[in-house]
Amino acid sequence: MKARVLLTGCHGRLGQHLLRRLLPSFSVLGVGVEEHSFVAHPDFHYARVESVGRRDFRPLFQDFHPDYVLNAAAWTDVDGAEGHRDACWKINVDLVRTLQECSRSRNVWLGQPSTDYVFSGGGAREVDDRPESVGVYAQSKLAAENLLRGSGQPVGVFRTSVLYGKGYRLKTDFCSWVAEGLSEGRTLRVVTDQISNACWAMELATVMITAMERRRTGVYHVASPEIVSRFALARQIATLLGVDPEQIQPAVTAELNQLAARPLDGGLLTRRSEQALGLRFRPLAEALKAWHEDRPETWSLN
Repeated sequence: MKARVLLTGCHGRLGQHLLRRLLPSFSVLGVGVEEHSFVAHPDFHYARVESVGRRDFRPLFQDFHPDYVLNAAAWTDVDGAEGHRDACWKINVDLVRTLQECSRSRNVWLGQPSTDYVFSGGGAREVDDRPESVGVYAQSKLAAENLLRGSGQPVGVFRTSVLYGKGYRLKTDFCSWVAEGLSEGRTLRVVTDQISNACWAMELATVMITAMERRRTGVYHVASPEIVSRFALARQIATLLGVDPEQIQPAVTAELNQLAARPLDGGLLTRRSEQALGLRFRPLAEALKAWHEDRPETWSLN
């Protein structure tokens, strides 16, 4: 009998990449807010939920009996969170609390993505450095981390940064925004002072599933090891696409008038996480090439 995975946010960027890795090796119950799922696979079942409370989720646990839970649902609008704190908190914290409570009595392993935004910048950080989040989004992700780390349950927390990946009906991510702008011949202004890693969603999915199968617990930093500015990342994409890098022009964060504060001069140190999991995270150039060559239309999902 195949192990059972309950996957929230199954239609999102990370959720779709997790599905590509999970099917057909696992039986998956996808959970989302959409009326219907576009995924068609004999090992996939879908459940629509209308709230993040135990009333909606307890029956799913009772009927499906998951061996693992992967939470790919998240509020990711950093600026929007500033004016919609309750909505952000409901998804990023209340849902996590519900999953934690429903998993507790069953000793179910729970995988939770997090973000480099739990740090406020000022240098690259190790997994055990003390967070100091700024802004509603960052505070919600740190609150979820603290909730799980204090639960005494088998939990893996996976901090990542600048997540990118192709999929079906997804919002535009940073790398796609750059690629689309370059292909249209536009000049793009990109910040030089937001410095971090970048992570292909398939890399994060692979790492999370590997840790899940081994029931590894703790906090991990998952991304390409290189720490670069958004400007340097965008120019690397230009080079990959064979486009003049001069289409990417420098800017600084203060010029953008973004509502929420962003960490400056940050980054996640990944070597200890690679060693702990016995994995090698793809270098940035390798990951970008794989992303560029990825073809969502080849997915056997719909």
